[in-house]
Amino acid sequence: MQISLIQVPYMMGDERCGSSRGPGRFLQAGADQLLSSKGLQVSLESVDRGTPFRDSGSSSLAVCKGLASVVRRATARGQFPLILGGGCDLAKGILAGFDHSHCGVVWVDAHGDFNTPETTVTGYLPGMSLAIITGHCFANYWAEIGDSSPIPETSILMLGVRELDPAERVRLTSSGINVVVWREGRPAKDVVSALQQLAKRVSEVYLHIDMDSLDPEVAPGVVDACVTGGLSLAQLQDAIRATFAYLTVRAASLVVYNPERDEDDKTLRAGLDLIGTIGESLAIE
Repeated sequence: MQISLIQVPYMMGDERCGSSRGPGRFLQAGADQLLSSKGLQVSLESVDRGTPFRDSGSSSLAVCKGLASVVRRATARGQFPLILGGGCDLAKGILAGFDHSHCGVVWVDAHGDFNTPETTVTGYLPGMSLAIITGHCFANYWAEIGDSSPIPETSILMLGVRELDPAERVRLTSSGINVVVWREGRPAKDVVSALQQLAKRVSEVYLHIDMDSLDPEVAPGVVDACVTGGLSLAQLQDAIRATFAYLTVRAASLVVYNPERDEDDKTLRAGLDLIGTIGESLAIE
């Protein structure tokens, strides 16, 4: 198996954010060698914004355009795209890079990322990422990046959710998305059963992992304020293995690691363990 390990050192198109340095820290710690040790052929890629930073919207657009091109080339070469990035806004660039018309999504996150411009309290673009890829907002914006076919809500499984804005909670509850809420470190529903249900609707998925899905005891170094009651490292590793076992994973991403907020490299080590789990899952396919 060949892997294109893609570094995207930006959060909302901005290289000054703490999580923009997360991808480089993973590579400095040997993420590529870790994957190679699993018997995988690894090539390194990096996305450059290409223009000066202007604002979050236009700069994220430029980064995602570049990311879509890198993903497109990798899939054309038969490589698996594994993206190390700063923020959830990269999802639209990843999906824009390949034909995802029959693809679902496994979205692992403490937050819903399902706000729209009408419901958001903060205007935070990454907090609308899932709403964008399901076609609820910014359709023309996504279309500028590449393939912008909306992902059907019923083709999405969310894991680890435990903090939602009030209006976002209403939107998510009334949607067709299957949400496995995490309460006090435990899932409200069986994860394997949820994946099996998803596999009846789609055969392939994009796997999105926001590191804030992990409990702060495991991963204190993330972008937002940590949300207690999250996944243990073992729970997330089991979820990754089960995703690969029941579905064909077309691409995967690991985002929002902020080295500036880490404690004794806890988050770094957890992220490397997750990268290793993805590598092991790919190696046995």
